[in-house]
Amino acid sequence: MTQQISKGRKALSAGLLVLAMLGALLSACSPGNQQANESGAEGESAETGGRPVITVAVQANPNVEDYETNHYTKLVEEAMNVDLEFLELPSQAEEALTKLSLMVSSGAELPDVVNIYLNESTVYDYAAKGVFISQDDYLNDPSLAPNFHNIPDKDFVYNSMKLPDGKVYALPRYTPYEWNEGSNRAWINSEWLEKLNLEIPETTDDLYNVLKAFIEQDPNGNSKKDEIGVVGSLNGWSQNPRVYLMNAFIYADPGKSYMNVKDGQVYPAFTQPEWKEGLEYMNKLVKDGLFSSLSFTQDETQMKALINVPGGMAGVVTAGSYSTFGPELENKMTLLPPVKGPSGLAATPYSPSLPTQLWFITKDAKDPELAFKVGDSMLNPELSLVSRYGEKEVDWSDDPAVTAEYLGPFEESEGLAAGLAELNPSIWNNPQNKHWNDANPAYRPLEISKTASNLKKGAENPLPNWQPAYAEGYVPTFPDEVIVKLNYLPDELREIANSKTAIDNYVNESAVAFITGNRPLSQWDDYIAELNKMGLKQYLEVTQAAYERSK
Repeated sequence: MTQQISKGRKALSAGLLVLAMLGALLSACSPGNQQANESGAEGESAETGGRPVITVAVQANPNVEDYETNHYTKLVEEAMNVDLEFLELPSQAEEALTKLSLMVSSGAELPDVVNIYLNESTVYDYAAKGVFISQDDYLNDPSLAPNFHNIPDKDFVYNSMKLPDGKVYALPRYTPYEWNEGSNRAWINSEWLEKLNLEIPETTDDLYNVLKAFIEQDPNGNSKKDEIGVVGSLNGWSQNPRVYLMNAFIYADPGKSYMNVKDGQVYPAFTQPEWKEGLEYMNKLVKDGLFSSLSFTQDETQMKALINVPGGMAGVVTAGSYSTFGPELENKMTLLPPVKGPSGLAATPYSPSLPTQLWFITKDAKDPELAFKVGDSMLNPELSLVSRYGEKEVDWSDDPAVTAEYLGPFEESEGLAAGLAELNPSIWNNPQNKHWNDANPAYRPLEISKTASNLKKGAENPLPNWQPAYAEGYVPTFPDEVIVKLNYLPDELREIANSKTAIDNYVNESAVAFITGNRPLSQWDDYIAELNKMGLKQYLEVTQAAYERSK
């Protein structure tokens, strides 16, 4: 996938080598990016009256139409008197990481800031190599980080971002939200259930029978056998159906590389007999045409186009957000609580709210202090609302005269009136040009998430409020004992760097192969043997030590 820098740069021919292209593009925007240069000096943009330029690597996102002309971008530029220029990495996470790795290994000049999602081991690897610079001095200076210092629990946020060397290399997106702590949700077509006189499934057997009825009894009413049972996507937020289904057999959290803990002992879910049971169940769903294999190849945009048709196309969709469903399916998809498996287990991954690390300043930043200050500006309360809800007074409002017209999500159960009105809730998780889909530093307190409302009082067909149903159906299935964070030491990270990556990839690739039938489950023992060859025992020993250190 071709990388792009905005600001009207000419398109390069597809025949150019990737590394040569990167070098040319990055060197074109790198020299002399100083805050106080005179107008017309190197690194300043004539288009913006000589404002200093900050180059930012971002991940392409189908829901962000244009980073350059984006409303959020313009607000940041105006607030900080800078010009943001963007290097777009591929939308697929693995491809984005590969491109970044190529840039680093080739010695190409890096953008000032890398603003993509990276796991802590990757961050530490780049930090240890000097690619990312420490931000501790900036973060601890209230004059440079006024917005960070206005976060009431900034000490918790700061300590949560520390890497094994005790330093912080990023700014936070800290937006505690109970709804997001169990995001691997499933939704079922209630209109189809009603039409076929079916009940919400409560067990894996129930789910199988409901799905079979969906694909055989024409619930969308078009006289064609085109209904899909379960479907998800590769890259959408919590849209992997394997996660929802596997948690009926064994607790399975992809955010922790499917590592579990019981009585203080870390163990891999992906080697347990229950994992194999889950694979067998999913393989049966695929063989019987109830689980769409498109889930393993399509992206979020393709999935939306597939399911959002008149009458619906899918019976069960896995997605973290209800905004996955367009007008054709609004009020028709119902939250499906975790189903129970053969042992009676019904679970869902639990991710307590921790700061997400973003806005990494690179060694090649021309003015790292200015780059940091731009990132800190994004923690401003109002910008943090724009980064999630869009343009003020167009897409959202906190005017009491407006919010009084809305019902708070927890007003009836907890007496919390609406504090923020979502005037245009469809802006989230759909193509728009108002924000970066919240992939940036931000801070929104829990109060915001609990009082933001799209439920207009007296509306004939208000958008559904799923938070109480989530609290009743999902929260009780959180496990009592979970891995919140793994605090690896530098030597440990180096020790397992290769084996962890290889094992993580192999587990996911093998799961898809077993489920689709491309690899028979009779090869389960071979799969376990291969994991052992990859260094699973050492990986577990190091992970156990990291877990004990993190408690």
